[in-house]
Amino acid sequence: MPLASGQLLGEAASLAAAMIWACSLSLYTRFGRQVPSAGLNLYKNIVALVCLGFTAVVMGLQLPDGLRIGAFALSGLIGLALGDTLFFQAIKSIGVQRASVIQCLAPPLAAVVSWFLFDENLGRWEWMGLLVTTGALAWLIGSRRQGPSDTVELDWSGVAAAVGSALCQAATVIILRQSLQGVDVITGTLLRVLPAILVLSVLSFRRSGWESLRLVFSTTRNGLILSLAAFMGTYLGLLLMSTGAKYAKAGVTTAISSTYPVWILPIAHFLLGERVSWKSVALTLLAVAGIAIMMIGDS
Repeated sequence: MPLASGQLLGEAASLAAAMIWACSLSLYTRFGRQVPSAGLNLYKNIVALVCLGFTAVVMGLQLPDGLRIGAFALSGLIGLALGDTLFFQAIKSIGVQRASVIQCLAPPLAAVVSWFLFDENLGRWEWMGLLVTTGALAWLIGSRRQGPSDTVELDWSGVAAAVGSALCQAATVIILRQSLQGVDVITGTLLRVLPAILVLSVLSFRRSGWESLRLVFSTTRNGLILSLAAFMGTYLGLLLMSTGAKYAKAGVTTAISSTYPVWILPIAHFLLGERVSWKSVALTLLAVAGIAIMMIGDS
């Protein structure tokens, strides 16, 4: 595939992933409140595994070398098992708007970790974008929680969970940066989902058995909607994100896929009834703009 065409494909896939995640997260928030975070995470990965397994049977499966298998497994444990569970906890504590916008920390964190561990140079624009994003997020987090009453205190455990999730996603991007080269996205995503399911199954058995999975189907409608959210967010979203990571530059695909907090604002307002203030909109846009500034420096 020509370089320009591959870059365009990666960027389009990253944008589509951001929009799909915004829709699926809103569905999880509305219809998954009664399901424990680890159980909801386990179910969405099971749905993804079934879809990926069927796709692999149709398209064929070619396993990479052992080192890459280990890298995919590690990224699945960090990003899908730990990161997504923390993110679901954050959604329930501080709402989908705040939890999503805090994920804008992932690109700056990835840049700082790469700079610290791998001595990757950060230019003037990248440092500027990092400061803009973290400043906007600090302002947003420090402001009062958006809700029926502005006097509601902010749940800092939810903020910590969201920040932890962002750190996990940053680590995942770093691990996948080279691992996906020469490997098809179906295989790579399948190798990420399998170890995540194993760990989440152990957690579910230790805490509540399979009760949490039963709660997914508390009603038929609830089960169908959460299944749709899992198909969209975990299966399609992961494939699109992996496609972006494979064909576009790491900074570019991370920046574009991190725009989903912007798309989630109108969805959260109209579907979930969350209040959206002009201040939260402005700070969300500022945080995403900081990522765009980093992207300019990376180009």
